[in-house]
This record gives sequence, structure tokens and C-alpha cells, in this order.
Amino acid sequence: MSEMAWQGIEPKLNNFLGPAFEKLSQDYLWEHYDIEKMPFTKLGNWWGPDSRTHRQVGLDILGFSTEDSSFAVFCECKWRNEKISRQILEKLIFNSALFNYPKKEYYLFSKTGFTDECQKLAKDVGCHLIVFEEM
Repeated sequence: MSEMAWQGIEPKLNNFLGPAFEKLSQDYLWEHYDIEKMPFTKLGNWWGPDSRTHRQVGLDILGFSTEDSSFAVFCECKWRNEKISRQILEKLIFNSALFNYPKKEYYLFSKTGFTDECQKLAKDVGCHLIVFEEM
């Protein structure tokens, strides 16, 4: 009976763990908070319209300060068995353009890692790449 239950649960497990991984990623940011480097006072997910594409978009984590509008943190969290691709980082950068923060920090959180192309772009734009085992 337990094998049958596991067969029903296992294919959906990543869907369940995705939101928990986002929360863990937020906790990671709070734990590594440095007011000089990352002056945010709020962290959470964000959903809203994109006037450029006329679609709804979401950010797994948006961090900002209620007192200082010059800085924001933009993050994507992927609990997947495959490595995060360059396209995920490109989409994060594209979506961050919806906000008029002069200084932006990017973070990608991954269960399994990042493709070589993603790592190269991350280095070029100063994106922090965090793997689950480092958290």
C-alpha cells in the first residue's frame, strides 16, 4: 500500500516543494542580509501586469526598502531536476525592467545548479547563483 501511495505522491512532489523552496530562499536572503549591500526591508513574491507584453508576470522574490527607492533584489527560485538555463536569468532581467530601481541585485536559487551559459551570463551581470546544498 505504501508503494502505491508513493507512486501517486512522487510525480507531484516538486510542485509541493516549489513554494517551500521560495520560502527557504527568502530565509537565506534575510540570513545573509547586509544593510550596506542589500538595503531591503521587505521580501515577497510579486505578480502584476507587463504593459510591454500585455501579460501577467511574476517574480518569485522581490526585495525592496520602504524607505529607499534606489535598490531592489530580484530572484527566481527553481526546484527542478534540471539545471537552470540562461533563459531563466534573461527573463528575470527582462521582468526587473518593470521597476525603476537604479540599483538591482539578481539571485537565482536552484535545486540542481546552472547551465554553463547561465553561469556565464550571471558572471556578466553580477547575478548570485545559489544551489540548494549551499543553503
